[in-house]
Amino acid sequence: MSCEGKTLFIDYSKCIGCETCEAVCKFLYDTPRIAMTRTIEGIAVPLYCKHCEHAHCMKVCNRGALLRDRDGAVVLQPLLCRGCETRNCILACPYAAFFATDRGVTVQKCDLCAARRDVGLEPACVEMCPCEAIVLADREKILELETEESRKAYEKVMTHIRPPAKSRRSSRED
Repeated sequence: MSCEGKTLFIDYSKCIGCETCEAVCKFLYDTPRIAMTRTIEGIAVPLYCKHCEHAHCMKVCNRGALLRDRDGAVVLQPLLCRGCETRNCILACPYAAFFATDRGVTVQKCDLCAARRDVGLEPACVEMCPCEAIVLADREKILELETEESRKAYEKVMTHIRPPAKSRRSSRED
């Protein structure tokens, strides 16, 4: 069963690491919901929520603060999130897409700019990306957007986020 709706697709082979996506998100929401990180090679890449079909974050949230909206986006319900001490969602997300805050809500995450979608606009990061690396796409169309270059770039980013067990062991032994 496929989750209906849209999600973000970032073509890391097109991304120039300019940080525009993070800056516009911070401008709109005070705490960015997409964040830049640097890979081991020094390449700046954005981390973002993929609004997974079987979202681990939703399964581990013991307060029911993560729900799907009408478009299938995984959204955070701030009033239910307040007071959570576990922050299990941060640990459960395989894409490092939850960000701890020091504000009333303990975490933040992308909601695909829900308020903007309500008035017919795309997420701000999509509209502002100067190289058109970020696309709001139908979930079932993601495979059509992928290229060999985008898959290779994605694999490098995922290796940065979740290093293979062998390389983790090697780095501990050094």
